[in-house]
Parts: sequence; structure tokens; C-alpha cells
Amino acid sequence: MSSLEDIKSYVERAIKLSDGKVDATIAKATILKGSQIRFSQSEIDINKRWESLNLDLFIVIDGKKTGFSGAPIESINDVDKLIESTIEFTKHLPESILFAGLEETVKDYPRIEEGYDSRIDDFAEIAPSIVNSAIDAALSEGAVRVAGALKFSEEITYLLSSYGPGGEMKQTSYDLNVRAFQEELDYSGQGLNCGTKPSVSEKEMVAAGAEAGRLSKMAIGAKQGEPGTYDLIMSPTVAANVIGYVPSAANPFMLMLGLSPLEDKMGEQIAPKEITVHDNPLFPGGLASQRFDFEGTPSQNTTLIKDGVLKKLVHNTTTAKMYETESTGNSGPMSLGQGLKMLLPVPTNIVFENGRSTLDEMMDTHKPTIYVTSNWYTRWQNYQTGEFSTIPRDAMFLIEKGNMKPIKNLRLSDNILRLFSNISSLGNDRKQIFWWEVDVPTIIPTLKIDDCRMTAATQ
Repeated sequence: MSSLEDIKSYVERAIKLSDGKVDATIAKATILKGSQIRFSQSEIDINKRWESLNLDLFIVIDGKKTGFSGAPIESINDVDKLIESTIEFTKHLPESILFAGLEETVKDYPRIEEGYDSRIDDFAEIAPSIVNSAIDAALSEGAVRVAGALKFSEEITYLLSSYGPGGEMKQTSYDLNVRAFQEELDYSGQGLNCGTKPSVSEKEMVAAGAEAGRLSKMAIGAKQGEPGTYDLIMSPTVAANVIGYVPSAANPFMLMLGLSPLEDKMGEQIAPKEITVHDNPLFPGGLASQRFDFEGTPSQNTTLIKDGVLKKLVHNTTTAKMYETESTGNSGPMSLGQGLKMLLPVPTNIVFENGRSTLDEMMDTHKPTIYVTSNWYTRWQNYQTGEFSTIPRDAMFLIEKGNMKPIKNLRLSDNILRLFSNISSLGNDRKQIFWWEVDVPTIIPTLKIDDCRMTAATQ
């Protein structure tokens, strides 16, 4: 079993071996102890655990040529081979137009609260019984069959830059996704739970199972929804995917590529005054919380949107120099496809401040309103202008004249900035969301948005 001392020796070897051969090197080694429990037809069918040790390298040659590489490591010889191959590969690359330097100052790093579960090994022993309890909770709420997965892991990381910055982190995390079904697949529900301390989260995991089962039963008899304009209540699951995109796009690289609708919006009122959003890598229990970024810059909370006004972008050293500002500590490797990575600003935890409204208060409405609990397949017609569509999945309800009726087969087709500006109620039920439709951990409450355009979904 690998240890912190092992990865320190590999990282220090990489820095030493590259000295004099390159302009700069960042080496990051990670021990990952991962587990997955997958279930279908209301029974566990996969329960596996694994351990890996990976080394990631970033090097700079001739001032502007940058190269990324990563590989599993078992010995010092593997480190030597990876350094040599990375240097040789980078020599043949063109100069990067998106590199203007690295963090060079050694600084103190903040502490992360609630980021590590010392009982993670004990949890691995009882995890199957907790999964079975979540399945039973879904069935007891009326589900006919249940499927999903629980993933949990422990990571030990050591990072060092040839410029001096570096440090270590220990983190744990888990995420549970439960889907419950009736005999007809259209009648389904979803429950999610995630965090950093699984050993004290059994109650929340079982509640996720119960929520999935309850929603699936409530969805029975869903009728075809009528296209039109409705007020929309988005559960945190949906809000994280749709509304959470806006603050995650407060990124200079996305602006440069035309993948953000926030160009020329700095200083503008893009949401109601009740909306304040942070990129916060120090958020207690955040899945993306970290003491420092890939360059060794200390993490900090960055307020992106304050009282509805776009205030800041996230930055690494390079984009900070381009924008004549300071790095926000958001540097990280970003995949550009086909194995190519660059060092760019990346989001951490997107954190919305909590609101005051309850779900019942949002549902007390005189206008036709749709409550969406889950969504899949978000697609963009135009990133710059913000046109997109997404398909509500699982339980969806029409609230009209005091009644709540299950409906199906509608698509939300609208403009993301228009929706962001039309938020009319902010819930008091803030929740962390992370699953395959939300790959940036987003802490967000239920939202109510006025005048949303619903079209017919393809059968």
C-alpha cells in the first residue's frame, strides 16, 4: 500500500530530474482509494474497490512550450521514464498562446473544514448495508424497482513546483444516485446525496432512496404536457445543471473561446438582487474544496455575482496577467479533447447563497407552474447568446388551481441569461449537487423562475 512518503519521493524525483532540462516543472502525485457499489433490479450487482497511484506533470520549455502528461507510477524508474518522455514530447509542440507564467511565491495555505472522513475505511465495511437501506426506503415509498450507484473515495495528494510552492492534501468524498421506477418506465424518480463524510451520512443516503421512491409513485399516470409559457420550479438537481452554468461560465478561457454568455456583462445586473454566487474552494464539505490550486497558489473564496451583479471571473496566473489582475487560485488542467490538456482557470465549488422561501410557498401560486425534479441532455444551440434546451426527466408536475398533476414529454427551450434574470424565488433548502449532468459541484437551493418556454419533447 502506497503512502504519503512514497508520493513525496516520486514528486521530488520528478522535480530534481527535470532541473536544468526545462524552464519549470509542476509535479502532482495522487493516491486514490476508490470504491463503487452499483445496484439494479433492487439488488447490489457490483461491489468493487481499487487503489491507484498517478503522477501528473506540467513542464515549460523554451519559455512558451508547455506539456502535460500523467501515468500510473509503481517505482522511481516509472518517474524517470515519464519525465523523459514528457520533455521529448513537449520539445516538438508549438509555443502556447495561453501561457504567461506560473505562481512563483511560496505562501501559507488555508485549512479545509469537513474535508476528510477519518472513518472512511470503517464506512467501506458498512456501505453495502446502507445501500440496501436506501433501496428498501425507495421500495417502501412505492417503487417497484430501484437502480443506481454509490461511489466513495479517499485521496492523498502531494504537489510541488520547481518555483517552490507546494503542499499536501487528504480528502474523502462520496456521491449516491438512486433512481426508482414503476412498471412503466415513464413513472420514475431520482434521489441524490453527496458530500465528504460518508460515515455520518447514512440518514441522508436513506432519505435519497425514499425521495426517489416517493417521486416515482407520484409520477404514476403522467399525461402529455401542453407546450407553452409557465413559471418553473427547479429542484436543486435541475437548478445546478441549468442555472449553475452561468457562474461556472465566469471564466476568461470560456469567454475567449466563445463558450460563455457573459461577454461584456461585467458590472451588469444579470440577476435579481437576491442572487449572490461564489466560487469557493474553501466551502466546508465541498467536493471540490482544496487548499491550493495546480500551481500552488492558495485557494480563496471569489464572489462572482454580488446582489445580482457580475463582479469577477476566476483566474490562474496566465489569465490574471492577460486581464491585469491577480490569480484567484483556480489553476488546473483542462482537457481539450484527444488527450490534450492545458493549464487554465477551472471552477471549484459553485456556491449560491441560501434564500428564504419554502417549496410549499413556491407552489402556492395562481399561475400555471411546472415543478421539475430532474433533467437530462442539456444542449446548447448558441453558447455566446445563451440559447439552450434540456429535457425534464423523472417526476414532473403541473401545479394549477391548487392541484398538482404528473405530466411528461416536455422540453425546456429558452435563453439562460433570460432565465437567470427571471428568478423570482430562492429556496431555503440549499443542497450540494454532483452527478454526471453536474460535473462542477454546485451548492444551490430550489429556484422559481418566471415565464419559461416549454416545448414538446421528442418521444
